[in-house]
Amino acid sequence: MKVQSFHALYEDNSLMHRATGEDFSKYVDHIGEDGMRERSQHLRERQYPHLSPLVDELIRQNPQMTGTIRQRLERLRTGEAQVVITGQQTGIFGGPLYAIYKLLTCLKVAKQAENQLGLPVVPIFWLATEDHDFDEINHIYAPTAEYQPRKLTVSPQDTIQRSVSRMTLDQKAVKQVLRQALSVDQETQNTKELVLLVERLIDQETTYGGFFSALLGELVNHDVIFFDADAKAVRELEIPFFEQLIQDNKEIRQALSIGIQQTTDLPDTFLNEEAAHLFVEDIGGRDLLYPGEDFVTKQGKTYTELELLALLYASPERFSNSVVTRPLMQDYLFPTLAYIGGPGEIAYWTRLRPLFHHFDWTMPLLIPRMGAVMLRARDEKLLRRYDLSLEQVLSHGVAIEPFDATKINSQLHSSHILGTALIQEIEQVERATSKNLSATKKLNKQIQLAIDTLVTQERRNYDRLMRTKRSLQYQLLPNGAPQERMHSILPWLNRYGLDLIQNLRVQYEQTDAEQLEILL
Repeated sequence: MKVQSFHALYEDNSLMHRATGEDFSKYVDHIGEDGMRERSQHLRERQYPHLSPLVDELIRQNPQMTGTIRQRLERLRTGEAQVVITGQQTGIFGGPLYAIYKLLTCLKVAKQAENQLGLPVVPIFWLATEDHDFDEINHIYAPTAEYQPRKLTVSPQDTIQRSVSRMTLDQKAVKQVLRQALSVDQETQNTKELVLLVERLIDQETTYGGFFSALLGELVNHDVIFFDADAKAVRELEIPFFEQLIQDNKEIRQALSIGIQQTTDLPDTFLNEEAAHLFVEDIGGRDLLYPGEDFVTKQGKTYTELELLALLYASPERFSNSVVTRPLMQDYLFPTLAYIGGPGEIAYWTRLRPLFHHFDWTMPLLIPRMGAVMLRARDEKLLRRYDLSLEQVLSHGVAIEPFDATKINSQLHSSHILGTALIQEIEQVERATSKNLSATKKLNKQIQLAIDTLVTQERRNYDRLMRTKRSLQYQLLPNGAPQERMHSILPWLNRYGLDLIQNLRVQYEQTDAEQLEILL
């Protein structure tokens, strides 16, 4: 493996490039090394009275954590440690590659912050299990025989919309997707070990979040804390802040509107300015609250503020956050130095700045996750063969020209003329002698057969060439999308072994670049 800087993954004006520049400081509270120190000092001045029971829950949720991580957690319990957080929906087999890159960036930034600040820093991966969009997590993509992306899906076991954390892992269906995904990949010396590991984790886990964290934990030797906020013990700790979100809802919505107005020059994120940004679980599933004289769900259920607060204290597990209030709840629970995000997350976080200020907080640092493209040695050779640069392919794809039979026919133009003349002469002789045109017909068939054979051979050569090009396209820009958004980690582990991510982690922590070309 060779890891090197690669600038061409994103456009120059992308937030993945801009978010680390000084000109981005007008959208955030802290940036760079000085900002990390400022944020750390701000956190020391805040109070987190719930840290001890929160650490107890983290220990319960992460039974396989390393001893080093456990020591850091004990320092978090006493308020000495701080955290770096990233998060993602819990897609089967780890979701798209960028979820892996988020995790590796979180580990790297936590290590750097610890060295810079001289205090323990805990890397935390926030599992977005409170989301109820099962279609976001129930699939991976694998190539067809013609290298088109094929979606391999686990179907929901019922039609009721519920949080992913409340759904039982369909072990049989997930194993079937595993076998389907690997069946289209070449068997290697790693296949058996990979299948044994993944099937063991499927058997031992009962939820999609549990399977996600168990698999990713194995890939980084459990050197990270996975946090499932949709647990009853966590919801009980969140009651005081949910209460504030309910009571201050008008001011929070006003702050969001201000944040959106202040960031109109950034990519739009379409945040819902009309919602109360809280969900409540009711009969039929999780429903978003909307403000008015009272709070109303989309299903028409009405709650007064007092009724909502009474329900909160009686059943906090029925409450969850939207994309707007989740970052606030994260900051309430944890002394968070930085959040590691992708371009969409960075864009919507900037809109939340006035919301943080409403609580007299500053925002954590926003740090772009690693972006990467993994390049097999075979694909590197194909790029050279077709005189293509990696930058060209990532920008424009691989040209797949349609087959054109007229090309070879034009090459045979002289042969067509000579063949026609020859057939005409034979036909004249046959008509003048035997009146039987059998030789003419036979010759005509033979000439046409020869031409058809040449066209067929050319078609086969074309198909082989285009299949190779489609393979290159699927590896680097599947369906016109970035590799990191479509590929699962599964085929890469199958080809390069279960230590692939740890090897990448070591090399990634030795480079300053955040956009990488990974040569395998």
